[in-house]
Amino acid sequence: MRYLLPLTAIALCFCATNTMAASDSAQGDAKAKIIAPVTITESEDMNFGTMLSSQAHNVTLDHADGRTSTVSTMLVDDSANAPKSGKFVINNGGTAPVTATISLPASTTVSANGTNLTVDTFTSDFPTGSNNIPAGDTDLNVGATLHVTVNAPAGDYTGQYTVTISY
Repeated sequence: MRYLLPLTAIALCFCATNTMAASDSAQGDAKAKIIAPVTITESEDMNFGTMLSSQAHNVTLDHADGRTSTVSTMLVDDSANAPKSGKFVINNGGTAPVTATISLPASTTVSANGTNLTVDTFTSDFPTGSNNIPAGDTDLNVGATLHVTVNAPAGDYTGQYTVTISY
């Protein structure tokens, strides 16, 4: 009996070994493509130009620098403060076009001397929805509507708005 237990353990070791006659293996490939980021930077401020506020009116600036008002006599020609659409540069640093969507804000405000004026109805020269952004630099022009309140105080009204590119 004394030798039976060790012999049984040795026999079990031989039975537990791998009895496969052959094996094979293969390597799989893993891949990833990293593209250069698409960036957007402002190259020129949006400027509604110079105007009067003795009547409430809306000033619309299109994305090609054109300006109109619901009360045209409120607009002042001022070459030193000419109306200009907001200008941005979209840079696709990659080598192939990227499909992207441009998002404009719903509204923002410009302020001076404690008075806020609303800016809304943003437009751009990019169509709504997906756009192909080619490699390199692409210009984006943005317009909007400024709501001038009656007797808004004189001043240089300033504010910010955000243009987002999603790709």
